[in-house]
Amino acid sequence: MEITQHPGAGLLELRLTGRIDATWAEHLGKNIESAVRAGSHQIVLNFAGVDYISSLGIRVLIMQYKLLKSVKGNLGISHPNEFCRDILTTVGLAELLVRDDVKGPAAAPERKPKQTINGATYEVYPQQVTLPLSCMLIGEPERLGSSGFGKDHCRSMTFASGSFGLGLGAFGESFADCEGRFGEFLAADGCAITLPTNEPHALPDFVVEQGGLVPRVETLYAITGTGDFSSMVRFDALPGGPGMIGLSELVMSLMQLADSDAIGFVVLAEAAGLVGASLRKSPAGQAVSHSLPDVRDWLSFTSERTAEKSLCLLVGVAGRNLQDGSTPFLRPIKSESPVKSHIHAAGFPYRPVPRGELPFATTIAGALAVSTPNAVLHLMADARPFEGVGETDLARGACWIGPLNSIARG
Repeated sequence: MEITQHPGAGLLELRLTGRIDATWAEHLGKNIESAVRAGSHQIVLNFAGVDYISSLGIRVLIMQYKLLKSVKGNLGISHPNEFCRDILTTVGLAELLVRDDVKGPAAAPERKPKQTINGATYEVYPQQVTLPLSCMLIGEPERLGSSGFGKDHCRSMTFASGSFGLGLGAFGESFADCEGRFGEFLAADGCAITLPTNEPHALPDFVVEQGGLVPRVETLYAITGTGDFSSMVRFDALPGGPGMIGLSELVMSLMQLADSDAIGFVVLAEAAGLVGASLRKSPAGQAVSHSLPDVRDWLSFTSERTAEKSLCLLVGVAGRNLQDGSTPFLRPIKSESPVKSHIHAAGFPYRPVPRGELPFATTIAGALAVSTPNAVLHLMADARPFEGVGETDLARGACWIGPLNSIARG
């Protein structure tokens, strides 16, 4: 089968020539998935050159139709011959997929402002703000490398809808219960994800707010935020470049869009590679050693960049010219950068981020409802000469941001 791409006004046309049978159905499915990963969410399959479609081909069409619908996209079929149209009609897909008048997607009822900053385009959706965003710095993160943490340093914190947070913590009932499990955590809008450290290959665990169940984390230190995000921002890396932007560039652009020297943010994005570290052992009662070779027993670093995309959830704060009290919590986002940050990320198997304006109140929980996190990382740039893998790179996604009204020690 031959498949060629023909971008149009707001849609991508795939012109097919050949048979969609057991030999080529999977090939078609992979081509559609690749187009979706590249950012095309309105796809039309031109069937003018297709002379046969089997049951396996029908199955692929249904799967890809559901995939695009899940991200507010659409899959259509144009110019099917009589045989293919009869098959599609018999299985009930003709009315759903066949489009006799192929046009681009309907224009949005309200055009949102869009601008280009460096290597990406940004579309801003202002949000209603009742309570300005503020964050609290809780605990003493400097103990991580000095003396470790004891019972007196543990605080039980809840993360209900409308809040966000990150730090070191674990799900449990008390310091004693969590002593061997403390690791990185992040929380956003009633969803909390932790990385236990009690097993060498432990998987992230998560709790989603449901009724009276509110995520509660036993924390050793934390950055917590409350209030309303002032903007929801869509970003897309420019296609003419590398097709991705570095985390530091994204954060600085978000600060520019928020017109603030300090912001809190939650990001759901398609990542080209996550770069960071996570704890292998709990720092309860013992300090993390940063000297070689002991550091390898304490920390797991990303050592290479994968070519596979993933979905990631980022929670963080960032700013410049911040008060001295924030120093233990924030570090330069990149070597010699004036912007300091603290960002945690949860990684998921790849799924495209839905297009358009997304409600913060349901999007994060929705992602956890259909996918399970496979990693939690403290994001940092790896600037080592020769061996360094750089920084986290993102392709496109949705951000909820707001200027921080205050950053206070708690």
